[in-house]
Amino acid sequence: MKIDIKNIEDTIDMRSFELMAETSSTDEFKSLILNLEGKKIDEIGGRVEKFDIKNIGSFYENTVENYLRELSSIKSIKKEKMSELIKDIKDGDVSSREILMEGSLKLVAKIALYYSKAGTSYVEVVQDGLMGIVKAIDNYDLDYSMDFSEYMEFWIKYEVIQSNKLVIEELKSPVIAYFKNMKVEVYKSENKITDLEIDESEAAKIKRVLNMGMEEFENLQKINDYGFLIKEEDREEAKVYKSIAEVDMELVKVEKLMSVSNLANKFTSAEIKILDLYYGLSGKRKYFEEIGEILDMDPSKVKAEIEKLMIKLKCNGKKAWIDEN
Repeated sequence: MKIDIKNIEDTIDMRSFELMAETSSTDEFKSLILNLEGKKIDEIGGRVEKFDIKNIGSFYENTVENYLRELSSIKSIKKEKMSELIKDIKDGDVSSREILMEGSLKLVAKIALYYSKAGTSYVEVVQDGLMGIVKAIDNYDLDYSMDFSEYMEFWIKYEVIQSNKLVIEELKSPVIAYFKNMKVEVYKSENKITDLEIDESEAAKIKRVLNMGMEEFENLQKINDYGFLIKEEDREEAKVYKSIAEVDMELVKVEKLMSVSNLANKFTSAEIKILDLYYGLSGKRKYFEEIGEILDMDPSKVKAEIEKLMIKLKCNGKKAWIDEN
């Protein structure tokens, strides 16, 4: 599904933006990005997973807290300075590139909080988000009307979303392969064909009917021979589906459900605000008492909330898909 950027409102729903970025190649996004000038992404109303310490998963990242503490001592670069630096970079000044990269680290860390998803690694999202700075620098043209800071933000968000997409693709691939091989099983059941009867001409017919290339069909057969997809005792399940069309409907459901835009966010906007203040991602770092005054919270509650949020940051958690119903 492609989003028609030119015909949407100035504020884009976060999920719609994720869908656009998820389904766009780097070259496609490079063409789309200039149409995003002046548009804002509504990153406040995203659906968030219900936090349960029993559901935090097994992957633990001790480096997160140290990284954010180090970031708190780095000064962010103002938009005006960014404009000067990108001009110097385009003139070949290597030191300006380094200054811009370092001065944008906090921005990446903050964006990564908004786009962190249940079951993903915050550190990996941040690392991939850094590539957005590089791509923004490399692709920006000084003749663009779009301000460089805005241009770079969109590239960072794109790379963060692509990072999440890689995680989902790894999870989705075996499920897709299972259903595609199930289509083969349904076809064989409908036509009363055994594995031994699949000669070259029959294989060609199956590939044509199921709209599969030869390489894909052969790979499915190879991994199925090893029992990775459909075990012998499970082959009867193919009879649950009355037609190949029914299996195709299951594939459509999987594609729709298992997407970046359909994965629950890890943090609420209120939680991001606390982390932003505590680690100074948008300015000077604040401490419990200061955060309490700003958010009208007791300092002890601020401290407890930060401790809880650090668990969410350090642990990837389990993937939580959004219930469409």
